[in-house]
Amino acid sequence: MRIFTQGSEKMKKRIKPIGNTIWLKIVLTIVLFIPAYAQVAYDPAATTDVIAAVMSNPFVIQVSWLLPIFKLLLLAVVILSIVNIKTSKNILIVYYAFILLVVGIFQNMANTEEYGFVILLGNILVQFIVLAFLIYDIIKSKTKIDNKSLNTKRLWIIPLMLLAFLMPYAINSDGNIYLSFSFSILFNEAGVTYCMITPVVIGLLLLYSKGVDKATLSVISYVGFAFGLLNMMTWFIMNSADWWMGVLHLPLLIIAFYGLITVYKEKTNDGANKHARHW
Repeated sequence: MRIFTQGSEKMKKRIKPIGNTIWLKIVLTIVLFIPAYAQVAYDPAATTDVIAAVMSNPFVIQVSWLLPIFKLLLLAVVILSIVNIKTSKNILIVYYAFILLVVGIFQNMANTEEYGFVILLGNILVQFIVLAFLIYDIIKSKTKIDNKSLNTKRLWIIPLMLLAFLMPYAINSDGNIYLSFSFSILFNEAGVTYCMITPVVIGLLLLYSKGVDKATLSVISYVGFAFGLLNMMTWFIMNSADWWMGVLHLPLLIIAFYGLITVYKEKTNDGANKHARHW
């Protein structure tokens, strides 16, 4: 019986949650680069232009009166998570799953002038894989926000979260993006934009990481980091005239990368603690 128990414990140690595995991250990376579907055929070299055409006017922002509602909803979810009412301990994960379903579909589709109807297949599939992990997390009640577990050493994340949430920008007469803190930022599309919602979500999970499932955090952070890197190349290299949009994507890159580091460190510490208890 003892041999069986020891064998079972070893098997548990060997089995990693899928969200923490390297192979899943490889799959996510490959899927992300699946070519877009476009009604009008395009040269693969113009992929960045196709993506930019979709992101400039996706279906999700075309109902303008919904934009402030979704922004306020995100703010309400953050507040409820921090207040930590019993029924709202995992409201952040539930809301992120819901908004990822909306954004995953409607932010990655658009009718464009040059390419006709376009679907960014790679983006949708990757975001739906994340959605599957979120649904699993919700069903198993894996992640709970505990408002008593605030990590004060991570308060530096909050300004980055605010930058993403506010998304302060405007477009000048030449069509270029620049910094603007006008009243309109209260009604912009940050609440329905993956790259602005995700750093807010990861940031809150990191601030209250005690009850956060590491596999869930790993998947969300990896995909966020991948999108962050792609946006760095897009806005700082390929479309440098709109470099401010690159700055607005820095919260996603930095917070998601820190999420990956945190998962790695906490897994290492958990392993060391288990080893110490064993001895």
